[in-house]
Amino acid sequence: MEKVKVTRKYQVTIPQRIREKVGIKIGDELIVSENEKSIILEKPMDIEALAGSWTHIESTTKFMDEIRELWKTWKMR
Repeated sequence: MEKVKVTRKYQVTIPQRIREKVGIKIGDELIVSENEKSIILEKPMDIEALAGSWTHIESTTKFMDEIRELWKTWKMR
C-alpha cells in the first residue's frame, strides 16, 4: 500500500509501480467509482482486446441462431 497526497485541485499521482502493473499510460481514461469510504479507479476493458477470444465460434450468425434455438427451450414462469 502506498500513500499519496491530494493537491489543492483534488488531484493525486498514481504511484509508478501501480501505473506500470496496471498498464496506465498518459492520456488513458479511468473509471471512477466509490464503495463506502473507498475510491476505486479502474482501467476500462478494451473491447478490441477480446476480439478472437471465442475461437470456438465460427460465425456470429451461426452462434446467434444456436442461442435463439436454446431460448425457445426455456420455460417462462
